[in-house]
This record gives sequence, C-alpha cells and structure tokens, in this order.
Amino acid sequence: MTDDSMNRFEQEHLKRWWETTRYYLLADMESLPGAAVETEDGWSPPQTDSRGGRKKFIARVRGRLLRSIGHVEQDNPLRELASAFQQQIAFIARHPDVPRRLLSWLAQNDDCGLQRRVRMLIANYVGRLARIIARAKQQGLVRADVQPSAAAISLVGVIQGLVLRIPAAPQWREWFLREAAEVFALYRAGLAVSSD
Repeated sequence: MTDDSMNRFEQEHLKRWWETTRYYLLADMESLPGAAVETEDGWSPPQTDSRGGRKKFIARVRGRLLRSIGHVEQDNPLRELASAFQQQIAFIARHPDVPRRLLSWLAQNDDCGLQRRVRMLIANYVGRLARIIARAKQQGLVRADVQPSAAAISLVGVIQGLVLRIPAAPQWREWFLREAAEVFALYRAGLAVSSD
C-alpha cells in the first residue's frame, strides 16, 4: 500500500470508528441506556444465577460475537478485521460486564464445563479472526512472516487486556474507546508490510 492509500484507509477507519462510538462519547451516565437503544443494540444478557443460565449466557454471547464477524468475506480483509474489532469494542462499551464475567468464569476452578465453554467461545472467535488474517496475508496486505493464528490470539489478548484495564471512573467509556483505537492502530501497524 502506498502512503496515500494508507491515509485514505485511516480516514475511512476513523469515520467508521466515530459512527460506532459517537453515542457513547457524547452521552452522560444517565442517558447511556438511551444511547444503547439508539445504536440498535437489542442484546440483553440472560440471568446467570444457575448453571443452565450460565450456559445460555455463553451461548448468547457466542452468537453475538460470531455474528460480528460475518460469514461474508469483504474485498479488503484488513477492513473486515478492523470492523470486527470495532464491533467487539462497541459491544464491550455497551456491556462491560459480559467479558468480565466470562473472564472470571475462565479463572474459576470449580466448574470445568463452564471453563470449557468459555475456551470454546474464545477459540471460535480466534479461528474466525485467523481466517481473516490469513486472507490478508494471501493478498499481501500483511507481512509474510505473520502467523494468522498467533496474530488472532494476540488480537484477542489485546481485547482482554483492555477489558482488564477498564477503570472504575465515570468517564471510563471515553478512555476505553480512545485506548482501543490506539492499541488497534499499533496492532495493525505490527502486521503491516514494510515499505522499503
């Protein structure tokens, strides 16, 4: 890619990022439920008081997460990867308790079945990301030495790291969205083909 095409890509990326996150950046804490409605996020987590409720919760998250990475391939896999990341970040901004709950279940030793379900959810997500990265590699959009599976695991690690660093401050959404944009830019730069 030339510098000009990278600049256009950056502008398009920032425009889509703004469209995804503007309701949260401009909303105050009392109007956030309304912002979720405006963004047409009809997702509501089921109760997790029982084992069956936790299984249903994981199944719903899996459906929502994998739907964010559609089965339809886009012409530019890097845009598809950016879109998947943005959708995941927007979902976390709306529902921060969801990934924290999944990560806490993953850390618990008392329910191996629950841990296995969370691991399978993460593995399915990583698999979809890896396929996108593999297509980008085939098209010469990322470095030849990039291993798609390792790059996908790294991106999931980036997302998990962001979740674990969400501060308890009232303006955490603004911080989270800004930090996510910055770390994704660094992540994508790490994949980029060098322009010698």
